[in-house]
Amino acid sequence: MTAETLFIAISALLAWTYAVYPAMVITASRLKRRTGETGVTQVSGTPLPNVTVIMSVYNEEKVIGTKMRSLLESDYPEDLIGFVIGSDGSTDRTDLLMAEMAAADSRIRFIRSNQRRGKAAMLNDLAAQAEGDILVVTDANVIFTPATVRKLAEPFSDPRTGICDATPHPLFEVHSGITRQENLYSSFETALKRAEGDLWGAMPGPYGGCYAVRRHLFPHIPENILVDDLYAGLSVLKKNYRSFNIPEASVYEDTQPDIFVQFRRRTRIAAGSFQNLFHFGPFPSRKISVIFAFVSHKIMRWLTPLMMLLVFMTTVILSGRSDFYFCLTAFQLIFIFLSALDLALDRQGKKVRYQRYVTQFLLMNAALAAGFVKAVRGIENGIWEPTKRV
Repeated sequence: MTAETLFIAISALLAWTYAVYPAMVITASRLKRRTGETGVTQVSGTPLPNVTVIMSVYNEEKVIGTKMRSLLESDYPEDLIGFVIGSDGSTDRTDLLMAEMAAADSRIRFIRSNQRRGKAAMLNDLAAQAEGDILVVTDANVIFTPATVRKLAEPFSDPRTGICDATPHPLFEVHSGITRQENLYSSFETALKRAEGDLWGAMPGPYGGCYAVRRHLFPHIPENILVDDLYAGLSVLKKNYRSFNIPEASVYEDTQPDIFVQFRRRTRIAAGSFQNLFHFGPFPSRKISVIFAFVSHKIMRWLTPLMMLLVFMTTVILSGRSDFYFCLTAFQLIFIFLSALDLALDRQGKKVRYQRYVTQFLLMNAALAAGFVKAVRGIENGIWEPTKRV
């Protein structure tokens, strides 16, 4: 294969991953919605299911009060909802605050682990003690609206529904650091997952901050898994149940503005994503639609760092033969230089304005590469340091 042929082929794959596939799926989903059809089918007259909200926390004293109030203010029937909260060896005031709230409301069951074992291990313990038919798995910094639990639970009137996730919104309108770029990318991801659910019931991975799953489908998560939500989502699809994003199930989450904190977070997520790929393989289901969505949405994204490197190498090789490839190589080097400058200026509270979007994309793919290396080397446990709350 010549360098030029390789360049064209990989450029086409990148275009498919980030432009053609999302545009095609989102457009098809909108057309389907206009006809009055949606992927989520709700059976009228079906009573609401029993729900248990489970949440693993570690040193969340700054947000745990606000989080629990948002849960307790849910408009879900009080006799159909319970809360099982587990502290994974917290060393701040989280345990004291949770114990007080559990004493004040009989629906709250609080469990404390003296030894920190990681989120996956704690979620396994919490799920084992849950009594509801539906589990709502959530994080401490994700704030619910009164309708969140109800909107997540209603689609389970259809026995084919296995998992539903909420739609995140920014908790604060902050545009410092990399917040605007992260929020834009999150909105893009949510729109794409919603479209995949509408078309095929094949959303390949739920939003980890808040999702609902049938209790009997919730898997025992290996304790070294770093991205438990993707593991749960692929397990559900493997059993031929359907998964959806629910736009009406709104939640609010703070976005860490620090670029380097986001890089570490994305590296962890990338390592966990490759863990799941190694476990489930490229074909997590026998359904063609599930495979198509998983490969196009997830695997192709995870391969982007390699494809970008190959594009750069081929343009360098071809730059001596054509003015077009010389200019293309120069443009890539300019964007890399500007992103390096953007990172340097960020420490001074400044930025190269529109370049920040390119910086976010490059750092996201650098994190993917770093996560791949981490996953290949092996991950012994699922313990990781959560983002510091402000």
